[in-house]
Amino acid sequence: MSHIISSEKTRQLLKTIDALYAAACNPENWEGFLAASSQLFEAQGTQIGHHDLVNHQLSFSRLHGYEWDEDHFRRYDKLMPEDPRLPHFTNNPFMPIHCRMSVTDEALHASRIYQEVLAPGGVEYSIGVNLREEEQTMSYFLALRNRHQSKFGDTECDLMQELIPHLSRALWLKRDLTTIDFERNIASDTLDVMAIGLIVADQSSNIRFANRTAREILQENDGISGTHDKIHASSDPGDNLKSCISRVIYRAQIGAACSGEAIAVNRPSGAEKLAVFVSSVLVDNLQSGWARVAEPLALLILRDPRRPVETQNELLCRVFGLTPSQSRLAGFMVQGLSVREAASEAGITEASARQYLKIVFQKMNVSRQSEMVLKTLELPAPRKPALSSTPRN
Repeated sequence: MSHIISSEKTRQLLKTIDALYAAACNPENWEGFLAASSQLFEAQGTQIGHHDLVNHQLSFSRLHGYEWDEDHFRRYDKLMPEDPRLPHFTNNPFMPIHCRMSVTDEALHASRIYQEVLAPGGVEYSIGVNLREEEQTMSYFLALRNRHQSKFGDTECDLMQELIPHLSRALWLKRDLTTIDFERNIASDTLDVMAIGLIVADQSSNIRFANRTAREILQENDGISGTHDKIHASSDPGDNLKSCISRVIYRAQIGAACSGEAIAVNRPSGAEKLAVFVSSVLVDNLQSGWARVAEPLALLILRDPRRPVETQNELLCRVFGLTPSQSRLAGFMVQGLSVREAASEAGITEASARQYLKIVFQKMNVSRQSEMVLKTLELPAPRKPALSSTPRN
């Protein structure tokens, strides 16, 4: 990072991250995240969405701070391919991009999308990130300012850089949480490669699922543990964590609005506190797609300041556009495993692994395993959090 983020912005950023994960668990909370991010970027509004680059259609869009009607969105959708900002945005995935990086005022103002959509809609400046999922689609997040506000710059790019890993994970969570089979403790590869810990617990604090990072944190038994398959804060005699889980699930049971709770767990080792965000993940069985789950559950998101903000697998996904399954297979092979051994670890057939590997080689622009390993090792080491992860009161 090129600038130091102030303590006030740090508090706002951590609040925004918690709101983001709450939205990933419950779509009713997107408005809360967008409102928090508008405050973070001192913007009139914010937008998150998904765009089909082939058919030029918005499949998902949430906008805060602007009152655009359906006709305005249709014009936006129709003219997006002409947007002079779009090439720079799509060609630089996972990078903070503000609108004046590659487009002059004159070029933007001369475009139809500015004249017919942005200017009438009150948008002059934007900063955002392309959260590439596939070559033909684009998920994105934008902060927007009007012509009476200042341009976005380096300070806002630094804030966006801190938010990007969480944005990417939240969209993965939004998509993949509904595919978990908790009765058989089966989860997607996506959840297992994340740098944050994910634990699903019931009202009695029984652990129904924990991803790899969460299992490692529990095994450390430094402030939080999973004794007898129950989660508890070992350094807290009152076990506020258990009470928090019960409160969040109870609110879901009675249908009360709940954006989750953030708490800080002390560590006997003296290390910086573990940040835990607790949210309900089941508001309606049918709407959420968890028909096999009979009761509300809580999702605990653990952020450990001692751990990198990204795993090597997440870095492979971001840099080369690999899917989580592809990056997981590549990660095993980087560790020195053969195709057969990597396939066994990944739980797929050797034939499937070889098909995955062809795609991995193509995306990474290599032709053999040794080149893939070298290219992976040349990536920058996953960085540690630039911010304290201790939640606010």
